[in-house]
Amino acid sequence: MAEKVTLKGVKSGIVLRLPEGGEFESLLPGIEDKFKNAAEFLGSRHLILSIEGRNISEQEAGQILILLAENTRVKCEGIVLDNKELEERFQRLLGPDPGHEKELAELKKERSQMLKTIENLQAAVDPRNCRVIMGNLRSGANVESQGSVLVIGDVKPGASVTAGGCVFVLGALQGNADAGAFGDPDAFIFAMDMDPIQLRISDAMAIAADSSPKQKKGIFSRKEIEQPPEVALISEGHIVITELTSDLVKNNRFFKKKRNTAKTEADNEAENGETDNNK
Repeated sequence: MAEKVTLKGVKSGIVLRLPEGGEFESLLPGIEDKFKNAAEFLGSRHLILSIEGRNISEQEAGQILILLAENTRVKCEGIVLDNKELEERFQRLLGPDPGHEKELAELKKERSQMLKTIENLQAAVDPRNCRVIMGNLRSGANVESQGSVLVIGDVKPGASVTAGGCVFVLGALQGNADAGAFGDPDAFIFAMDMDPIQLRISDAMAIAADSSPKQKKGIFSRKEIEQPPEVALISEGHIVITELTSDLVKNNRFFKKKRNTAKTEADNEAENGETDNNK
């Protein structure tokens, strides 16, 4: 009786055993049936495929991998062959992390940090306490707000922004910016390209020293961004400029105060609603 194609599961993956004799093409229907029948059992796990019983070519191994992908949800993390040279070649193609588990874990971590950052930013850019400016502010322009200011564009030299809260510039800050104008030392100034003439936060002030111009990074510029976004804030009584990180935003006292204020307002609204209902 002719030897048949067999498929079995082992701890490290699955073993496909092929008969030594016969034409390889004649084995493909049997291989496909084995994968189809085992698909539900195998699920969507990441497994190593071991091919035993005969010495196959690179093209034949590729055909088997295609059948595995078409008939199961298995993610092949590696392949083991009797032909060690071919095995090494396939493993190099699959890479050290063919399931991309490491990459997915990093992406999940980045997404989690981004969501926390967005949650903290929402308090400062709430329409109720943030003035939004669309477009560039040119020389002579002066924008003021009791709350925060969000400029979607560049603040050109000679232009200024004054905010009781924070200043956000989604472009190049090349003019003057004043945050925490009513004495809030926890406010800060954010810019995609931090290259101001003068910064002020509460009672602290900093004037930029003369330096060679940096590459522009405004959102209306087509040039490649070279520097990460930066934040100017007060540290030990002085204004310092640092790169924006999710931890910096998450731990910033300005946002914490705004969140607490928002909660208080919501509580007051709820109490007022209950009072009105009781009348």
